[in-house]
Amino acid sequence: MWTVVCVSVSVCVLASGVSPSPLRTRRDAPLAKADEVNVLMYGVLQFSESLHHMYQSTEARLARVARAIHNTESVVQRLGLDTQQAIRTESQIKQGLSLIKEQMEVLQAEAQQTRGVVNRVEQEDTELKLKLRELEQNLSILTSPNRISALRETTQKHNTLLDDLTSWTRQHKQQLENQNLQLLELQKQSRVLQNH
Repeated sequence: MWTVVCVSVSVCVLASGVSPSPLRTRRDAPLAKADEVNVLMYGVLQFSESLHHMYQSTEARLARVARAIHNTESVVQRLGLDTQQAIRTESQIKQGLSLIKEQMEVLQAEAQQTRGVVNRVEQEDTELKLKLRELEQNLSILTSPNRISALRETTQKHNTLLDDLTSWTRQHKQQLENQNLQLLELQKQSRVLQNH
């Protein structure tokens, strides 16, 4: 602002014909008219006001730009934090899925083993029932008291064995159902984690 005032004073002095140096004086130089000086002063004032207005508007623009840069930096910082959180979450999900897959493989192996055992027990159960029927038929044919007693003992042993096998089969079927339920639950959890 002071520069503008100094420039305007210098212009007025030059326009009035006064020498800027006090050592040189020109007496034959024509003096500027008052109207010309006024017009010149008015122009200088207009110029200084324009400069002042431009300075203020530039300062306001710079402040807006600084705010925009600050906001952008905040957004970038938040995005960086969100990205780090997403990476951590993805890692946790991958670990959870890996653990679930391992558990599913173990359960499937156990389920296959149990199915094999159950199938064998059911086959043995069927064979024992057939033998029992044959024994009952033979019992009706044989009328000897000793043979009847021996057949009864054999039948009782077979019945006891059959009851044990039936109980064992039920237990293994129950274990197989429990393992299947666990497997279904793990598959649901796996789908939920994969959807996230």
